[in-house]
Amino acid sequence: MIRPARRLRTDSSTAGPAGPAAGAYTTIELVTVIVIIAILAVVASPTLSSINDTRAAMAARLLLKDLTFARQRAVATGTTTWVVFDTNAESWSILGEDPASPGRSGATVLTDPVSGDDDTRVVDTGSFAGVQLISAAVDGDVEVGFDWLGRPFNASETAIASAGVITLTGNHVVNVAVSTGHITYTAP
Repeated sequence: MIRPARRLRTDSSTAGPAGPAAGAYTTIELVTVIVIIAILAVVASPTLSSINDTRAAMAARLLLKDLTFARQRAVATGTTTWVVFDTNAESWSILGEDPASPGRSGATVLTDPVSGDDDTRVVDTGSFAGVQLISAAVDGDVEVGFDWLGRPFNASETAIASAGVITLTGNHVVNVAVSTGHITYTAP
């Protein structure tokens, strides 16, 4: 026996025998969206995981720039310039000696000519969130000075006997060479 075809409802506010109400998603549409989200997650995942390494590299380059600045300032002004590290505060500061009161005890934090703020850098915050100052060792101390010839010396104001090594998160290392004071950055 042949049955007569059913009439489809044209009222979109209720579900009829033909399927879901207007505005609902089909299985194919849902699967398509899930596949696109999965592809985006796979592509974005490596980028997100490398953010901390990128921040550590940026901080190491800033440290390289600051140490180079301190050395060049010492040569240009003829006065000793210091870089003092504080691993507890995750920071370093650039200090300049007062010619009227020479020696490390007479050094004060320089002022950044651009911002007008103290020349102190703090990592593990802002642009450097997640970056830590792991260690700073210059002849067993946490500071390095540069004389008028750009030569590095330790807190006792004697020439350094071993290279200064400053390590940031992810094994990003900045070195200060013995005798010459040449500063290098080694990425992991």
